[in-house]
Amino acid sequence: MSTIRSKNVAFWLAVPAGGWMLISVVLPTLLILWVSFWGGRTFSTDSPLTLENYLRFFSNASYLSLVGRTFLQALIVMAICGTLGYCIAYFLVAKVRKAAWRTAIFLAFIIPFWTSTLIRAIAWVPFLGVNGVINHALMSSGLISRPVEAFLYSMTGVTMAQVSLYTMLAAGPVVYMLAAVPFSLREAGMTLKAPPLVVFWRIVFPLTLPGVIIGQVLVFLNVMADFATVATIGGNKFALLGNLVLNFYEGSQIRLAAVAAVLLMGCMLLGVVLALRVVDIRRLGAQ
Repeated sequence: MSTIRSKNVAFWLAVPAGGWMLISVVLPTLLILWVSFWGGRTFSTDSPLTLENYLRFFSNASYLSLVGRTFLQALIVMAICGTLGYCIAYFLVAKVRKAAWRTAIFLAFIIPFWTSTLIRAIAWVPFLGVNGVINHALMSSGLISRPVEAFLYSMTGVTMAQVSLYTMLAAGPVVYMLAAVPFSLREAGMTLKAPPLVVFWRIVFPLTLPGVIIGQVLVFLNVMADFATVATIGGNKFALLGNLVLNFYEGSQIRLAAVAAVLLMGCMLLGVVLALRVVDIRRLGAQ
């Protein structure tokens, strides 16, 4: 098959997916952007376009602090998930030699993720409550004398739930990258009398950095857009930017909901751009 013909075939194969993305992603995004600029007192397509909605949003200090809190929560969860995910990935690739055992352990981690995020978030409530499993375990071990109330309806509980939800997103790409690193490279470093930590930091980690970054991007995007976990575990005490979008929508403040949604999408896009500046994750499949 000629190169020109193969390109034509590839183009027509991409048309259905491209059309679906245009209808389900691009057009709704443009509609949200358009609504965010609507002015006037009536909610109509005839409303004039203005920056009034954005000025109203950015003039509210509470909304701006919510944006900062969302970024901070994303960074915290990314750090924890990145560390735990890399440890899990390294254990599976470097310590579990048999492929069958590696697959079985990896499936044991993955199978709980076949359920919905909301169900997994709700499942944390019996663990984090005052009479929950964690408090019972701590009291039985003698570490505490009375139940700890800081787990449920707190950002601590939200963080614990989000880490459990998104750690495997950070581990998956690292597993792929670690499996592609030849063991002979590590042997060569050890032959040259390099300590194990030096071998890891100078050889293994740089080669797996694209997997680390793409895992962090996945965690970042999910935490930024997460509202169900925050609402379930945090109750009505805490909220992130995704919850603000939902609150505006439920309160029929459509234009402010559109502004918050546009800001959320902009923050997520900014995070991806910064990740691409650290390392070219587009080379992940070319390793």
